[in-house]
Amino acid sequence: MTDAVPAAVLQFVGSLAAVVAIVTVAWLLGSRKSANLSDEEEARELFRLAPGGFEPVEIALDTEGAAAIARDADGRLAMLVPHGNQFVFRLVPPDTPIRVEGDSVTPGNRPFLRITIGESARDWANTDSGDNNG
Repeated sequence: MTDAVPAAVLQFVGSLAAVVAIVTVAWLLGSRKSANLSDEEEARELFRLAPGGFEPVEIALDTEGAAAIARDADGRLAMLVPHGNQFVFRLVPPDTPIRVEGDSVTPGNRPFLRITIGESARDWANTDSGDNNG
């Protein structure tokens, strides 16, 4: 029975080393890069590629390029949010309050979807909270 314990430990250490090696190689190959929007045109194209189509007439980019919010001609709101090194399209349900907090907007009660868009934040909010200053 004492021989089984060192073998199990050795197997665990070997497996752990293999996982660390895989993660290191993936990191070195660039998987550490997070999604980033370079400009409004890139965001516009990603919104257009959404399932069912979404033609934005107004777009606001996150100040760091980490997300975007858009409005179409029908008044629907959608967001591009990061998922690893890609973006995911999220249609915002019509009854969702969009709150402004300083220069950021947050859809509903989802602080993880908060995006910082600067002074135009007030233009996107339908429920004011936090710092309004004007």
